[in-house]
Amino acid sequence: MAAAKSILFAVPPQVIPPHKTPTKPRSRPVRSRISYMDNEQLDRFLHAAKEHGPREHAMFLFAVAHGARASEISNLRISDINFKTEQVHIARLKGSLDSTQNLLRVKGASLFNETAALRAWLDVRERDADDFVFNSQRATRLSRITVYKLFRAIARATGLPETLQHPHVLKHTAAMLMVRAGANAFLIRQHLGHRSFDSTLAYVHPTDNDASAAAAKAFSVAF
Repeated sequence: MAAAKSILFAVPPQVIPPHKTPTKPRSRPVRSRISYMDNEQLDRFLHAAKEHGPREHAMFLFAVAHGARASEISNLRISDINFKTEQVHIARLKGSLDSTQNLLRVKGASLFNETAALRAWLDVRERDADDFVFNSQRATRLSRITVYKLFRAIARATGLPETLQHPHVLKHTAAMLMVRAGANAFLIRQHLGHRSFDSTLAYVHPTDNDASAAAAKAFSVAF
């Protein structure tokens, strides 16, 4: 009996694993609402930029025409512009795709004549040792921070809300102008230089009615 007891107690007690709380699936980050100017706000902003000076008009018209970031404004060189063909090369940052695009020209709207705006600035631009398009008396190249401060000052003077007081708003505005004009996502992606198609889809939210109308239009054209 004693031997049986020793054998019984020699067996280690069973270890009961602690209760595991089931892990919750990670929630996907929610994209913040994209802020962009409507037509009236953009027109008002560019008028104010032109009143501020030819440099500001040219830089912010370039930004909205091509969906350029603040740093891409700063990096634009005179050699990137071909006035003969009326084209500009945009050297994209953050992994985006470089492209060569036509300079913007809206018939009957001088405010949106990019060639004229760039020429007006270059005609009065102080020459320096470098060829960055947008310079100042203090530097041969405007910094990204200076571009931000200029944009914010003009946006505030124009009475734009806080959500529209950052230069990246111009990239969103370019995208939404194309969306509202009916441009397909592939053209928007090409124009903005998106490497990932997911970046473009952030702007495009068609409804079933939109898709049905597009399908009907496609069949009507074909047959």
